[in-house]
Amino acid sequence: MHFRFLFSGPHGDIELSPGDLDLPFLLAPEEPHPFLALKDYFGALQQLLMLDDGKYLRSAQGEPGLHDTDTPPPISEVLICSEKHGAFYHIASITICSRERKDKFAVTTSLSQSARTSLQEEYGILSKLSLMAPDFLPKLWGIEILTRQTDKGAEKFCMVVGEWLDGYHEWHLSHDPAAEKQKVRLWDYDNGYRYLSDAESYELLRQAAYILTLYYDQASFCQIYPWHHGAGDFIAKCEPDALSVKLITARQYEPLVYFDRQEQADRLVAAIHFLLNLALRIRLDRLDGVGKPAWFDAYAIHAAVAGFFAGLADTSASNRLLLGSAADFLAVMQSFDAREIRDMYGSLLEIYAGEDQDDFHLIRRELSGHAEELQQALREFSL
Repeated sequence: MHFRFLFSGPHGDIELSPGDLDLPFLLAPEEPHPFLALKDYFGALQQLLMLDDGKYLRSAQGEPGLHDTDTPPPISEVLICSEKHGAFYHIASITICSRERKDKFAVTTSLSQSARTSLQEEYGILSKLSLMAPDFLPKLWGIEILTRQTDKGAEKFCMVVGEWLDGYHEWHLSHDPAAEKQKVRLWDYDNGYRYLSDAESYELLRQAAYILTLYYDQASFCQIYPWHHGAGDFIAKCEPDALSVKLITARQYEPLVYFDRQEQADRLVAAIHFLLNLALRIRLDRLDGVGKPAWFDAYAIHAAVAGFFAGLADTSASNRLLLGSAADFLAVMQSFDAREIRDMYGSLLEIYAGEDQDDFHLIRRELSGHAEELQQALREFSL
């Protein structure tokens, strides 16, 4: 079986030469691994693909619903492409090429002890969440711990194998010189980066809010958190007549605010905190994904409110709606004035202060205006 090793880029994939493969493997930008080279990373991925006589290759070729035949064609070559290197995870795409078709899947890799632990926990959380609602997450096929032996030492790789979400791309706020303002820019490697329209940006954020609300457990108060647009947690597929969003990571799933009891009054207070956090954090990004903290305009709040109440209503389909009617909860939220909303953020500010100081300074500067805009959005919203 022939393997080719590539790097993904905005202008197409770049095939790596033997000299490229001898370069140090980067754990993060400008942080080389103590002894691993790029060839060791690609070698570990190759090692994964050959486990148990190529079980993941067979799984990809036999994914239900993708093909008309139960007999996969012979493999001519396998493309292993490094798609993204993050501070914690490294993502590769695997393309299985045959004469008749190409099958693609993803491998997420972590190396350090803390990163391996995080990836294992995340695998468990995503597996649990997929039982609640599978449509908004990538399918996961398995997790493996492999050891790569080199002349300079051995290193453990934690690898999660899952669905490649074809046509979905990362996105971030960016300065649009033509519009002279910040707009959402879709990182579409296939068709070129482009700025989304205001309607598309609203729908993107509305769906993100819907997904987070759908996975909020109204009984235990568990929720997906932390999440951040700057980390690329949500990806989007933009077609001429439709836009769809997926969540690709879930680092933790536990209550944001803890209560001694889990009674109806606590459920109400917990849900209020959930909505307050959602409406604020949905406005946070990093300019171009790596720059300074960026703040969405007020349309993000309207998207968050609409997505929240749509998600809340749809929890009734799985008998998870425990708050009472959405109309009653909306009436409660509409009863608060801007000052009360501002004051209710007090306990959340303590959480934000311990997470990211750059974000926290931005939040403190914008909070009073945000509370007024949230109150207005709630007053204008109707079911």
